[in-house]
Amino acid sequence: MTEETTPKNDAYDARFSDILGGEEYDDLLIALEFYDEFQTQTGLALKKYLETNCQNLPIIKVLEAGPGTGITTFELLKTDPRVKVVSVDNEPKMLSAVENRFAQVKDLKDRVDFVLADILKFIEDSPDNSFDAFASVYTLHNFTPDFRRKVIEVISKKLKPGAIFINGDKYSRENPDHQNDIAAEIKNYDKFDIAAAKAEAEGNLERAAHLRKIKGEWIAHTHEDDKNQITVEEQENMLRELGFTDIQWGKRYDLVTTVTAIKK
Repeated sequence: MTEETTPKNDAYDARFSDILGGEEYDDLLIALEFYDEFQTQTGLALKKYLETNCQNLPIIKVLEAGPGTGITTFELLKTDPRVKVVSVDNEPKMLSAVENRFAQVKDLKDRVDFVLADILKFIEDSPDNSFDAFASVYTLHNFTPDFRRKVIEVISKKLKPGAIFINGDKYSRENPDHQNDIAAEIKNYDKFDIAAAKAEAEGNLERAAHLRKIKGEWIAHTHEDDKNQITVEEQENMLRELGFTDIQWGKRYDLVTTVTAIKK
């Protein structure tokens, strides 16, 4: 998989830029400046796949786990007008918010179906060989290792032969690289201190306090995530055992990278 990036200033993006995100998303960009670029990797992987596959399909059905603010969903939809996304999340408040965002864009709202459900139960209840692609960003690392393994195992049964698996997430390397990656991510959160100092100088004490608070929360979140870490080697072995081939890794940004694989 190439490490190219997609410009974020085209008209299609511009029409959606004021709808996605929100304060939490903007705050994260303060620290993780690569976040937008990383998000595009999922869409680029799907686009590259579609260029040589699925030419004769009138509809390309993509299963997404955890839409978050909808950034990844949007990247998937803009790859091809035939793409329709089924996006599953078990958090009603978050799902309602992202669904409302997409409802504001006429040519997108009918191409995505947001489903409130446990991801494992939903995919277990889906017909075998029913999806042309699976895609997710920053979701699977939240699962415990056993649950994550079960989810990926069931996903493999629901993908059509030749379908693509795409996951952008936290994937650990061998030490000392992994420890260096953690240190780099935590170092990024120092940018919240700089932003807080600026807000304080401007007299916005509430904003300054908020930024210092979320710095601590994100650092704690990084350490908590490490308890459920999945290594590059572990993911590759799992995908091979489940019948995937052509496993490729994308550009790495500290702790995160994107993996793609094709179902036999």
